[in-house]
Amino acid sequence: MKKVTTRFIAFALLILFMCNCTGKFEEYNSNPYQPTELNPRLLFAQIISCMSSIQENPAQRNITFWSGPFGGMLTPSSSWSRTQHFYTYNVDDDWNKRSVNLYFNNLYPNYFSIEKFSNASGHYYALAKIMRVHIMQMVATMQGPLPYTKVSNGEYSVGYDNEETAWKAMVDDLDYSIGVLTSLMNTDPGFNELTTEDRVYGGDYKLWIKFANSLKLRIAIRISGVADTYAQRIAEEAVSHPYGVMDSNASDAYDIITNTNYKNGLASVNDWKEVRANACIVSFMNGYQDPRRSSYFTQASIPGKTGYYGVRSGIQGITTDMFVNYSTVNVDAKSPMLIFNSAEVAFLRAEGALKGWNMGGTAKDFYNEGIRLSFSEHGISGADSYITNNTNVPEDYDCPLDSKYNYTNPCKLTVAWDDGSGADVKEKNLERILTQKMIANFPIGNETWADFRRTGYPAVFPAYDNLSTQGVTKERQQRRLRFSEDEYKSNGTSIAEACTFLSSGQDTEATDLWWAKKN
Repeated sequence: MKKVTTRFIAFALLILFMCNCTGKFEEYNSNPYQPTELNPRLLFAQIISCMSSIQENPAQRNITFWSGPFGGMLTPSSSWSRTQHFYTYNVDDDWNKRSVNLYFNNLYPNYFSIEKFSNASGHYYALAKIMRVHIMQMVATMQGPLPYTKVSNGEYSVGYDNEETAWKAMVDDLDYSIGVLTSLMNTDPGFNELTTEDRVYGGDYKLWIKFANSLKLRIAIRISGVADTYAQRIAEEAVSHPYGVMDSNASDAYDIITNTNYKNGLASVNDWKEVRANACIVSFMNGYQDPRRSSYFTQASIPGKTGYYGVRSGIQGITTDMFVNYSTVNVDAKSPMLIFNSAEVAFLRAEGALKGWNMGGTAKDFYNEGIRLSFSEHGISGADSYITNNTNVPEDYDCPLDSKYNYTNPCKLTVAWDDGSGADVKEKNLERILTQKMIANFPIGNETWADFRRTGYPAVFPAYDNLSTQGVTKERQQRRLRFSEDEYKSNGTSIAEACTFLSSGQDTEATDLWWAKKN
C-alpha cells in the first residue's frame, strides 16, 4: 500500500477546522470519553462510505466485480473490452489492486485524523476502531496476510502480519472499543453526539456495541476451524455481553441514504446495465419458492418466460446486450446499502450452537430465527410456512438464452431443519444454515465466499469459463485475491515475508488462507 498523501490529510484537517463546533466545549473538556481537542465527527461519514462501498465505482468493484460472482450473488454483465476479470478467475493487476487499495486509502486518512484529535482515546476513537476492524476483516478475508498492527499515521508500507496475528489483533481492538463504549453507556445511557454524521445508527452507541460484538462473533466463526478453543471463548463472550449481539431488525446495520450527497452505488451500476442477478442465488430461491425474490430482484422480461432468471457468472466476452432482459438487483438511488444484518448474526449463532458452543439457544432455533429476521427485514410475510417446508429443493439452472450455460445444482436440501442425529445430519444442517445465510446476506457476497472456502457450503456455482493461469479449479474456485504489483514495487521486502505466511508459500489465487482449508 502507498503512503497516505499529505495533501489528502491536509484537506481532511481543513474540513475539520471549518466545521461548526458542537456548543458543548466545556463538557467535552471535562468528559473522560470525549476528545480533548476538536471534534472529528464529520470524518465518520467517509468511513461509513468505505464500509458500505456506497459510491458507484466502489460498489461496482467491491460488490459486483469479485464478491458478487464469488459469493453467487451478482453477475457482472459486461467485459468492458477487457479479457481478464475476477469472474473468470484471471483478473489483471489494474483491477486486482483497486479493491484493497480503496479500503486502505479511504479508511486510514480519516481513521488517523480521528486518532490524532481524540488523543487515541475516548468514544470517537473506540467507534473508529470498530469501523476499522469491519473494513480490515474484509481485506483479510480477501487476501490473507495484511499490514495491521504496524500501520501508523501516514504510513502503511510496513511489515505484514500473518493471519492469526491480524485476526486476534482485530479482536483485541473490538474488546477495547466494547469496553470504552460500555463504560460510557453505563455512565451516561443517553449520550449521543453523532446523530447526523452516523448514517448507520444515528449515534446510538448501544447499537454499535451490538455491532462490535457481532463482528467478534463473525471472526470467531471464521477462524473456528483452526483456532477452535480461542474462537469458542470469544464467541461466547460476544453473545453473553450485557448489550449482546445484533438480535433484531432494529440493530441491522445499513448505510441509510438521507441526502442528495449520497446515492446507492448499485443503482448506478444497474443503470449502466452492467450487473444481473446471479444464476446461483436465483436458482436456490426459485426452487424454494422464496417470496423474498420480489424484494431482491426485478422480474425477467424474456419473451415466453415469466419469473426470475439469473445469469451464470464467468462468461468470457459477455456484453450488456446478451442478458439485458434477465433479472437484476431491485434497487433505486435511495435504497439503503447493507453492511451487516441481524439475520446473519442468528445464522452465526446457529453454527456456533451446532458446534456445541453456548450461544444462548439451540442451533435449530437460531436457524429459524435467522430466516424470520430476514423476512421481516424485507417486509415479507410467510416465514413460518417457509421454515417448515420439507418438499421444495433448489432448482437446476436452465438458461433460456442458451442451454450450454445450464448447471445442475448439487444442493438437494429442503429448508426444514432435520431433527435427526448423527454426523451426516449435522453436516446437512450446517449446509442448511449456510445456504439460508447466503440468501439472507444478499447482495453482499463476501461472507458467502468465505463460508464456501471454509466449509464447502453453500453450493456456489463456479465460473462458466475458468481462465485461471494460477491453478484455480472450478471445484474449489478462487481462494483469495493476490497481492498487487504496486505493493511488490513499493513494499517488496514485506511482501516477500507475507508470502511465507501463505499456506503454499506462493502468492496465487489458488492458495488457501489460514482459516479456509476444509473445502
